[in-house]
Amino acid sequence: MKLKAVVTEGTPHPVVEALRTRGFATNFLVQVATEILGAENALARPAEFYVQIPDRTIYTGTGEGYGVEIRLTGVSRNGRKAAQFHKALAKLHEIAKEKMAKALNNSQGLRVQLFTVLMLDGDIETSPGSGVYSNMLEHPAEWITAERTENPITEKTHGI
Repeated sequence: MKLKAVVTEGTPHPVVEALRTRGFATNFLVQVATEILGAENALARPAEFYVQIPDRTIYTGTGEGYGVEIRLTGVSRNGRKAAQFHKALAKLHEIAKEKMAKALNNSQGLRVQLFTVLMLDGDIETSPGSGVYSNMLEHPAEWITAERTENPITEKTHGI
């Protein structure tokens, strides 16, 4: 399994760095590859399970932000159930979202779109009960902004 991020040129440096850290790689290898997809000893098999340093895409200057695609490839069905892949996609998106939101803390309102994809060696139902099958699962794209570190202020209103 190969996990790779592709980031738009100009994406804030902390976001790019967050996606190339040992912590990000370890989170993926333990929480997704091992715990959800059942890989045995993924941390000790660096030719079989790894995270690649992010590549860059061309910034077109259209739109309001930058983009990050997280793509997990080389995933075999190998007796795994469809539910495992759906759970893996959701967990992978959650891990990337958390790392990116923390990295955006000093970005003054900048946002980055996250798109997470899982590519398999065989088809599974894209959404449980949909009757639609594909070898590619896609998490809906999501705009990520800085992690909220403060409690929101709640206004109290009184009847007039």
